[in-house]
Amino acid sequence: MQLHDLNSQPAELDLTLLDLGPLAWVLEELRKSLEGSTKALKRFMRETEAGRDSEIGALDAGQLRIARQQLHQAVGALEMVGMSAPALVLRAMETAVQKFIQSPVQCNQDAIGKIELAGFSIVHYLEDVLAGKPASAVSLFPQYRDIQGLVGADRVHPADLWVFEWRWIEPVLDITVPDCEYGDETRQLLDRLMLTLIRTGDAEAARSLRDTCLGFAKTQTGIESRTFWKIAAGFFEALAQGLLNVDLYVKRATLRVLLQYVWLAKGTEASARLAEDLLFLCSQAKVQRSSDSPVLSAVRSAYGLKRFKPVDYESVQFGRFAPALIAQARKRIASAKETWSAATAGDLGKFKMLTDQFSLVTDSLVKLHPPSEVLARAMSRVIESTVASGQAPRPELALEFATAVLFLEAVFDDFDPNDPQLWARTARLAERLQSARDGGPAQPLESWMEQLYQRVNDKQTMGSVVGELQTSLAALEKSLDLFFRTPKDTQLLAVVPGQLAQMQGVLSVLDLDQAALAVTHMRELVERMLKPGADEQKAHADGIFDRLGNNLGALSFLIDMLNYQPALAKRLFVYDAAKGELKADKEQ
Repeated sequence: MQLHDLNSQPAELDLTLLDLGPLAWVLEELRKSLEGSTKALKRFMRETEAGRDSEIGALDAGQLRIARQQLHQAVGALEMVGMSAPALVLRAMETAVQKFIQSPVQCNQDAIGKIELAGFSIVHYLEDVLAGKPASAVSLFPQYRDIQGLVGADRVHPADLWVFEWRWIEPVLDITVPDCEYGDETRQLLDRLMLTLIRTGDAEAARSLRDTCLGFAKTQTGIESRTFWKIAAGFFEALAQGLLNVDLYVKRATLRVLLQYVWLAKGTEASARLAEDLLFLCSQAKVQRSSDSPVLSAVRSAYGLKRFKPVDYESVQFGRFAPALIAQARKRIASAKETWSAATAGDLGKFKMLTDQFSLVTDSLVKLHPPSEVLARAMSRVIESTVASGQAPRPELALEFATAVLFLEAVFDDFDPNDPQLWARTARLAERLQSARDGGPAQPLESWMEQLYQRVNDKQTMGSVVGELQTSLAALEKSLDLFFRTPKDTQLLAVVPGQLAQMQGVLSVLDLDQAALAVTHMRELVERMLKPGADEQKAHADGIFDRLGNNLGALSFLIDMLNYQPALAKRLFVYDAAKGELKADKEQ
């Protein structure tokens, strides 16, 4: 079996190759559960403040139990769809609320805020997963750490959120080092080298520790202890090469290796937990060339770590803003866009609304992405001058402003405040707006603007086409259902060939050739049953009814998938000509 198969997990692999349908189905319910739990916690807080003079023990913990139940349901939903890492964060949130039930005084504003932000982060992460972004659950660590702090957990480590199926796999090495036995002299050497490494980050000390660990691996007979020392050697080589940030978790790992040495010297087994933590740190190493770090590269190769990208688990990536703020920004942009369109068409009655509506738009922009204030100011100046003139703006200015609005619409449709291009593009749009406002000539669209228009157009087209397919499928299902109920009345099938022909045309336009073949076959089957003298019982015995039903189910699955994973939908489904059926091929 390949290592890729052993350790493959949805959150860390190519998400376009995995069916995220179950996640798409539960996400909205998850969102409601998280909102419900937060509201219950806030209600409890208000009730507590209202009854401030009451005894703590007399407080009704009913709202806390509601919050705990909501979180428990959310944990189950995520575990059901295979999202174990975010489920772990949710379970920590549930544990925190259980602690509040036992000690209500700990349910304060700060604690509720941390739980609410953790919920935002989980939803944001899952939205990125569904969008096909290279999201890592390890990036949820800042929120996970905050929640575990409320719980008072003994262990809080970014590797807890690393989706990896651990097992002992010994790396193959071709490096010559002296044998190294356990003993007092070795212990003194380790003490000295590790103290130097932790205090100064000395690369030579890390290199000596690497060689010592390799020496231990040579003298061990058990695969677990040999593997442990080789992984530790890879970890120290990463430090020697400066490939890891020496943070709290790296320093703790170094000390834990020393403690592990003590236990191994006494004859105990190697710690799988520590080995996995060291392996996680090896996956975080920023390797440039394998030849520069042969031990680390051998460890990474043995465990298939190349697919994991280093993650800045100390910085907040998800949940920086409440989802309600993003939704509010989208609504504001949509309303202002319509008003601007009407104003540019000469509807002077809309001018009174421009200032207020775009004031709200720029407020959302600055609040959610402060570096974009330059664009907010430029848009405000355009609105001020347009309203003051009492006339529709020049076509050049109207086009530039429409491009800026379209950009904001696209940005907040898939908001990522960490996008390194966001600041540069908002600044460039501000320059173009100022030039157009000053009477400058129309400027050609830049390549990224053309791509923006194309992406928005493709998304709108796909949404429209998927809606059309869903409508066609519903009509087809209704016709076939009526026929299946009364199969002797073949006239019920009269409209079906036309329905299938329409669907086949749309599928062909979308390059869904395999699905189109299946629909063509379905049409042939229906036309066969419509011929004079067709035997309904023979058709049933020949499996025609079953094939039609199975293809309907597959088409429904495919069309639904087009909403959230169009690339996978095009690859996943294959038409089996021998059986006359459309099927999802998991190996595609």
